[in-house]
Amino acid sequence: MAKKKTSSKSKKTFIAILTIVLVIVLITAIIYISVKGMWKDMFDYIRLMINRENNTENEPELVPDGTLEVKVLDIGQGDCILITFPDNKIMVMDAGSEFGTTSPWNTLDGELKAKGITTIDYMFLTHTDYDHSREVAKLAENYDIKSFYFPKADLDTSNTWKNAYNAAKEETYVESGETKQAEYHENIGQFRIETTSWRMKCYSFDEEDYPSIKNSSSAEKKNSVSPVCLLEYADRTIVLTGDANFDTEEYLLAKGYLDGVDADVLKVGHHGSKSSTSDEFLDVIDCEYAIISASDDNDYGHPTPEALQRLEDYTDIKPDDDFNGFAEVYRTDQDGTITVRVDEKGVLQINSEKTPDKNATVGGVFQEQEINQSGEVVMAYFKQDYFEYMAA
Repeated sequence: MAKKKTSSKSKKTFIAILTIVLVIVLITAIIYISVKGMWKDMFDYIRLMINRENNTENEPELVPDGTLEVKVLDIGQGDCILITFPDNKIMVMDAGSEFGTTSPWNTLDGELKAKGITTIDYMFLTHTDYDHSREVAKLAENYDIKSFYFPKADLDTSNTWKNAYNAAKEETYVESGETKQAEYHENIGQFRIETTSWRMKCYSFDEEDYPSIKNSSSAEKKNSVSPVCLLEYADRTIVLTGDANFDTEEYLLAKGYLDGVDADVLKVGHHGSKSSTSDEFLDVIDCEYAIISASDDNDYGHPTPEALQRLEDYTDIKPDDDFNGFAEVYRTDQDGTITVRVDEKGVLQINSEKTPDKNATVGGVFQEQEINQSGEVVMAYFKQDYFEYMAA
């Protein structure tokens, strides 16, 4: 009997020690995950697996033919924009998030896989900062990329930039059984990316004025080389800015590069910094909807009260048939991923992931109409807000 008691006591001691060890391991894991900011990564991965399990046929989420889609992904404090062009070409504009925060990789990779994308036609990096370039090298490692549009900067600017640059220079892809070297372009001066159905006109500093970007360069100088791009399709224009700031805007306005623009949607520069999106810039581009990419409670105070006030106060210098001022301002920290779609008739849709009450539909260019038996127009496409048209 004494031996059985000793054996039972040993088992209890072993179980107690094992429980303590497991609790210590669990606490250590929780602390590690919290410090590394990996909770969102884990939840995103679980959500992605659930979605894949529910979608038994695993069909790709295709964008309708002839539709432009611009998705400003909610990746925290940084920029990552996935663009599907009307001819199904793909662009990733920036792929970053702030240092010390959750990696945006699962979000971007999940979006690409959900759409069945294996090849990226254009990787567009606006500038070298970590919150825009963090996952560029990883993107090149996991996907075929045909062309890169990069800023001009010394390789000593940062290790992240150096890795992105080297990955771009080494990238190859296979097309029609032939291995090809990816194209490499520098975002200098005026340049275009376009096909027969859409075009993206980009503007940065001309060669003779382009700032020298080094590790020691100021943050404002590094940001300033972000091109301002006008993405045009079906008489709609979406303005993409990276971290363009007052210096960028002042230069482009003085050159007259943005004269005559009548845009619809603005991706606000530098996450809504106080030193971007000037009144003069807003007056020239004349947008009706704004999107800000930033994280909740970030250390920079983005979007700043100054930038938000400028957006709120903006009104058209020359009133036209568009909305006077901004009809809506979207923020990824509050609204989640923002999806902008333009169909071939110019109908513009903006969908907010977390706040569907802010979804907007704007009529397209007048192209056709349907008339019922009473002679009444029951369907028409106009370049004006539907609620204005319906009210009329």
